[in-house]
Amino acid sequence: MTALDENNATSNSNDDSGDITGTGYLDYRPAGDGAGVEIDGVPNSRGIGGYPTADGRKLRDGLFFRTAGLNFLGEHGVDDLRRLGIKEVVDLRDPLEVQEWPYTLPDDIHVDRVPLLKTSMTEQGGMKEMAKGIDMSEMYHDIVFGSAEQIVLILRKLLREDGHPMLIHCTAGKDRTGITAGILMSLLGVSDDMVVSCYAQSGANLGAAFKKAVLKGLTNDEKGVGQITAAQTAMLASPPELMRGVLAGIKDEYGSVEQYCLQNGMSDDEAAGLRALFVE
Repeated sequence: MTALDENNATSNSNDDSGDITGTGYLDYRPAGDGAGVEIDGVPNSRGIGGYPTADGRKLRDGLFFRTAGLNFLGEHGVDDLRRLGIKEVVDLRDPLEVQEWPYTLPDDIHVDRVPLLKTSMTEQGGMKEMAKGIDMSEMYHDIVFGSAEQIVLILRKLLREDGHPMLIHCTAGKDRTGITAGILMSLLGVSDDMVVSCYAQSGANLGAAFKKAVLKGLTNDEKGVGQITAAQTAMLASPPELMRGVLAGIKDEYGSVEQYCLQNGMSDDEAAGLRALFVE
């Protein structure tokens, strides 16, 4: 029985062992960088360090970070990236998003652009048209199964000496970023509940200023505060069932997240290498 099947349980306790009951897994916060890091101006900035694995170990701090778009970097943002030791930034956004919300980083921080939308925003009529009728579960399915090789390539980059610490981001740091982070965490042995918990935090982590800035790009109102559709609002939420569906879909198609990775370009040695790198 999963935590979602225990919605009526009276106990909502959690501890660092990852022994979660009831719906308490959604409130879990690890004792590590998974609880959040400071990157000036950038919402939803955190790692995956401190999350427990199903066998009672935990993920190391300082190797992998996930954020909203780095176009939000404040005055001290680059200093924060250097403090965290970031060597590799992977930008998962579509070219139209890069054009709408650009940024530049110093030469000593490498930026790799790996768009994860199966069908580009240009082909879908642009950001505004795409947002009018987007089905989030369908979009997630397209990312997971249409960009599997790209997702696995990103994870494999972590094994290079210059591939970590890595920071990945999209626009909100919750959809493409959340899927990629969730697949990594699951590969490393983190339970589904903990992967879902990590994902579900994004909606609350995105502040009002961020949401207004993004909605401005999705509406015809210059101030971004006009008629907001339900689909546009959904684009800024992170309901647990979306990530739960990602994990279930992968298992239905491949049998496990590990097999998903192995059948899309990762070797057994690389999977073992990632566990050796991250799990302590």
